[in-house]
Amino acid sequence: MTPDFEGSCHCGAVQMRILGGFTEDTKAGICHCKECQIFAGSLFAYATKVDRQHLQVIQGQPKAYKQPPNTNLSGKQVTRYFCGDCGTPLWVESDATPTLYAVKLALFGNNFAPGIEIFWKNAHEWEKPMASSEMVFDTLPAMRPAA
Repeated sequence: MTPDFEGSCHCGAVQMRILGGFTEDTKAGICHCKECQIFAGSLFAYATKVDRQHLQVIQGQPKAYKQPPNTNLSGKQVTRYFCGDCGTPLWVESDATPTLYAVKLALFGNNFAPGIEIFWKNAHEWEKPMASSEMVFDTLPAMRPAA
């Protein structure tokens, strides 16, 4: 079994644990949508999917911002969690993915290679993709049906 993996916000007020940690196959997802750019305060969001049952807050109380459904691409409720002291983005919860969180990888050292980039159409012309070309999409890729 993979050991648990711990990380925290910038000031350390919120500490989190990923039960079972990350595997050697863990890849980052990069999102270039306008909302992620704004909420990341950067060119893109850098996160990975984690089963909701595997994310544990071990210290502190994150604040939550419920993004109005009409302001996101899925049209479903999206809640963005962050540290109320230093403002570090922590994870995103979406009703569109009821079993997963998108956990921000800066909390865990940014040690994961990009596996996919989405909403590339919003990237600047001077940006270069970091994921392999077959994993760069202008919008959301078609989702595989659950097995």
